[in-house]
Amino acid sequence: MTTHGTSQRWQMWFTPFPKTVYIARRQVGRVLAGWDVPEGAMDTAVLITSELVTNAIRHCDTRHLVHVHVSDDGAQLLLEVSDPSRQHPRPVIASSDAESGRGLMLVRAAAADFGVRDRDPVGKTVWATIARQPAL
Repeated sequence: MTTHGTSQRWQMWFTPFPKTVYIARRQVGRVLAGWDVPEGAMDTAVLITSELVTNAIRHCDTRHLVHVHVSDDGAQLLLEVSDPSRQHPRPVIASSDAESGRGLMLVRAAAADFGVRDRDPVGKTVWATIARQPAL
């Protein structure tokens, strides 16, 4: 964890296995609690982390790591999840009985902003921002 004035950053590399989702959620929750992030923003950040890490490990082979980076500038949180795949995620319209396929819709609904960018030399980063304080 790095702290510069009001800016805080944390990052960690994870193996792309199903247990990674739980571990990433727990780690991000601990970091945000240590930064005194309000509970609502923390819950949203943990949910978004879960969805983005789930997508990353589903589309990543087990020879590559998934990178999670979180920063807090005092006004908003930035969550970034990177993996070695160049394929950008595409939201799908899941049927009402589908067991998956709603993650990106959930991220879009919960985040203040959301996007994806290519990562050099390989892969992509999917990111989302969350207001640290609820809008008044």
